[in-house]
Amino acid sequence: MCHNLPITIEEGAIFIADSHHNSLYQNTLDSIFTELLKSKKRQIFLMGDIFDFLIGPILQSIKDNQRTLELIEELSLKHTIYYLEGNHDFLLKTIPYFKNIHYFPLNAQPVLCRLNNQNAYLAHGDVFLSWHYKFFSKIIRNQSFIIFLNLFANILYPKIIRFLQSKNIKKKNNPYTPQNFTQFVQMRIKKYLKKMSIPSNSYIIEGHFHQGNYTKNQDINYIGLPFFACKKKYFIVKCADNCLTLKES
Repeated sequence: MCHNLPITIEEGAIFIADSHHNSLYQNTLDSIFTELLKSKKRQIFLMGDIFDFLIGPILQSIKDNQRTLELIEELSLKHTIYYLEGNHDFLLKTIPYFKNIHYFPLNAQPVLCRLNNQNAYLAHGDVFLSWHYKFFSKIIRNQSFIIFLNLFANILYPKIIRFLQSKNIKKKNNPYTPQNFTQFVQMRIKKYLKKMSIPSNSYIIEGHFHQGNYTKNQDINYIGLPFFACKKKYFIVKCADNCLTLKES
């Protein structure tokens, strides 16, 4: 479930989640990535749903996002990039742009890291959900389903893009946030603890739910990454009082 060798999260590391980028209607990343090409070497954690529709075997989705993928590849030559697949971008390990990127599919999440001398568990966020969601996740990654999509790409692909575009606009106007963040965090931590042993003072860092919030609950630090597509914000690891923390930027 977790990566065998914990990754040490360093000061200056950047976390970006849920940008839902698509060059056809939601171009939010190219300018950020271009700026990062000018910065000193750092870790960049791309936490899933970076693209609104990017599936490795679907060639049209690669073509639509080629410029941004080229930027990611260029970034990977300078920075250390970790890419956790989401429910909108997956099966990317074998695409040529990712040859220098540390890639984590859904079944390898949460990814075990170290932050501030504590365990940190990184996931896009669509882990430990209902069996319905697990079933859905398996279907959309199934080879037969991918073949079907490719065979009828001329008909299905434009419909998928239009649907995602309309959904993206609605999200932008009404970003999802639970009414009670504390209750939400309790539920998420409970699901983690049911599946794995997590030491006190550990961190859970997730996207997917578009939270942009931080709290401590049940002696575990929970960081819900912001909805980049709407907020244009991300987290940067900062050092304060000899401790590493994540600050929204």
